[in-house]
Amino acid sequence: MPIDASVAVFVATLAATFVASLLGRIHAKRSRSEGLAGERLNKWLVGLSAGATANSGFVVTGAVGLGYAFGAQWLLLPLAWLIGDMLFWTLFPGRINRLGREANASTLTDVLGAGMRPVAKRVLQILASIVILVCLTGYVAAQWIAGEKFLEGAFGFEGYVALATFAGLIVLYTAIGGFRGSVYADSFQAVLRVVGTALALGAIIIVARQDGGAFAANIGAAGAGFLQILPNASWLAGGAFVAGYAAASLGFGLGQPQIVSRYLAGASPEETRAAWWIYILFVQFTWIAMTVFGMMLRGVMPALGDPEMGLSIFFRTYAGPLLTGLIVADVFATIAATSNSLLVAMAQTVKHDLFGQRAGTVGLPLWPITLVVGGLTMALASMLNATVVGLALSSVSLMGAGLAPAMLIRLLSWKQNDFSLIASIIAGLTVAIAWKLSGIGATLNEALPGLVAGLLANFLVWVLTHGRTTKMGGRG
Repeated sequence: MPIDASVAVFVATLAATFVASLLGRIHAKRSRSEGLAGERLNKWLVGLSAGATANSGFVVTGAVGLGYAFGAQWLLLPLAWLIGDMLFWTLFPGRINRLGREANASTLTDVLGAGMRPVAKRVLQILASIVILVCLTGYVAAQWIAGEKFLEGAFGFEGYVALATFAGLIVLYTAIGGFRGSVYADSFQAVLRVVGTALALGAIIIVARQDGGAFAANIGAAGAGFLQILPNASWLAGGAFVAGYAAASLGFGLGQPQIVSRYLAGASPEETRAAWWIYILFVQFTWIAMTVFGMMLRGVMPALGDPEMGLSIFFRTYAGPLLTGLIVADVFATIAATSNSLLVAMAQTVKHDLFGQRAGTVGLPLWPITLVVGGLTMALASMLNATVVGLALSSVSLMGAGLAPAMLIRLLSWKQNDFSLIASIIAGLTVAIAWKLSGIGATLNEALPGLVAGLLANFLVWVLTHGRTTKMGGRG
């Protein structure tokens, strides 16, 4: 297969991404006193950038691999996620934007700590920052591993060269664009993802129909349960799976700083809330489609060594250079959108939460922090021997368990004080880690028990300390 044309398409897409990032830097709002609220993003920028950030390399590697290896049962995952997303968008994005404006917030931690006494707020900032940086490091590493697999499958790059090339490009354009550059690049990449998803489904349907007998035989050889939503499992087990990942989805919306930052930057609470249908349709269409693609790929190419590389390998095998270039660009954009947003979120956490630089001050710019964070996560990824699925889901679930209960309490104005909010973070994270290590997380995702534990810890500590600590914003 001629590779030059596919490389040209990929390079053109990469150049467009750098242009979008540069435009973001040029268009960045100059008012520093409003936190992220000063960015005034419309619903399309909120919905598309948040959706592209949420998609991650998991969708084009992990979802394909799960569909290929296990079949229809993994369609339950996006459907469970949909339940959590619907609950989240019904109640929270507008509240996040409103509270962020009141708190002049530049980070998720600013929202959590609004109204707290200085010492307690500093403790919460440091605690939340540690949770964010540790979990996002694992999440970024998952993206670098996905990118490595992408370059290996698309162009035959190998090992460290693939990882360093992929990660280096993204770190560079992230450092150039900053927060608004990240939003612009993500929105461009979201549009590309929709096109790439439709292209992938259409292509594999055409290939499967060319030899329908072989396709049917390969699907049959995958096992009787391959096309069943609940193979060899009870409805109780299926319900536990759905409940656990619905909680993980809710925790994702509330506890992921790279997502929360988009809601903080909305032009108004109403404009932020209006992005719900853009976000949900984008996430569900791309996720379900890639799982179905993986299932169909099992019938077309039944002997793949690493199914997570299946999307790139399929196009390199069956498509011409133009289509291959388009899908390569799409896969890159999907992984890059999340990686880019994660790096910005980590840099903001270091600058505003660890170094304590508030909105309205200049201080250390984001770009050198981004370069350092990118280099460290790249080095970690090169040493890991893990799947994209395992790293991504674990990082998302643990951070959601640690931070979502406190965000839920703040946004719904439940009883709280300085001690109880800090306790909710510690309890939620501790229970989630213990739950995962016990092995029960394979049946019921650790986000749900972590969320319950965090809420319970807040209530118990508030009861025990009520009247002996300063009230927070009149809600104590």
